[in-house]
Amino acid sequence: MSWNVTSTSTINTTTSEGTISPVIPTSNIFITLIMCITFLFGLVVNSLYLWVLGFRISKTVNSTWFFHFILANLVFTLILPFIAVYMLTYPHWILGLVMCKLLNSLMSVAMFEAVFMLTVISIDRYLLVFHPHWYRRHMTPRYATIICIFIWGLAIICSSPYIVFRQLRKEKNATFCQNDYTLSRKWDSQHREIKIKWILFTFRILVGYLLPFFVILFCYLQIALKLKKEKMARTSKPYKIITIAVLSFFVCWLPYHLWYGMSIEKGRFEETTLGVLRILTTCLTCLNFCFTPIFYLFIVDSFKKVFKKSILSLIESVLNDAFVSMNRSLEEKMQHSSSFVRDEMNVDNI
Repeated sequence: MSWNVTSTSTINTTTSEGTISPVIPTSNIFITLIMCITFLFGLVVNSLYLWVLGFRISKTVNSTWFFHFILANLVFTLILPFIAVYMLTYPHWILGLVMCKLLNSLMSVAMFEAVFMLTVISIDRYLLVFHPHWYRRHMTPRYATIICIFIWGLAIICSSPYIVFRQLRKEKNATFCQNDYTLSRKWDSQHREIKIKWILFTFRILVGYLLPFFVILFCYLQIALKLKKEKMARTSKPYKIITIAVLSFFVCWLPYHLWYGMSIEKGRFEETTLGVLRILTTCLTCLNFCFTPIFYLFIVDSFKKVFKKSILSLIESVLNDAFVSMNRSLEEKMQHSSSFVRDEMNVDNI
């Protein structure tokens, strides 16, 4: 992921010494303001969720999934102040090569980790409903933690191109943090750059968006049909929370992938269109990572009464409600399956 601003969006003036003195565009100031507000909200909300998931409720498979999902949100949130500084100093990069590589890589890691965790949660729900006996025997918090660690490693691998390609370039006494696609001097530079950009874009949109979307859609459609057919669900609360998380991710990241693809061939599109998509991308990704967890609070019953408690108690009530409901669904499915087995055995005995 990259937050580079297109060159035409920056107004430059030349000083008497011949150096570039950029005038900060209004769009950059607006984005910086959004990032600062998002950072404050996201830091508080995601930290409280992590505290509750880690120390206030018992460790279960469900709490493990959501702990790592919220952790990805927090990673993204912690990067925002650095990107806000970059928006104000663009095109100058003042944080050095290590931060140039690290910040862009961590943003990509947070994106992949979040979508992979949503996919794992959907598969987990599918197994809970369709294979409850296998699920109870094999799925434990320990195995869930191992899976989450593997997912973090996979997200890091998928984000590794930024570690490889991100470099500093100096020009007219200014330092730029940009992707450098110079792998071989035998290639035509423009052809090489476009080709690699399309390869990375195709990989990112397939692995980080489309394939997870279809897996999640398949799992939840099958679950919905199963629960409706057998009337197993006492409450839809846990699935409301998951639905908010899934819809928030895919709706909020759609403008980013559109902007990413259009910016590869930006000569074919107006800078105004790309600028609007860039601002929309910033707003929606910030909403997804930092404000979506607030929506979970409104799922809880008697929200106004619970709101009178401490905010930690409120979050704890929401998560406990959701996880208990999920466990009830599992128990109901187990009881349904056990009754079916007993009936079959009685028929055989007759």
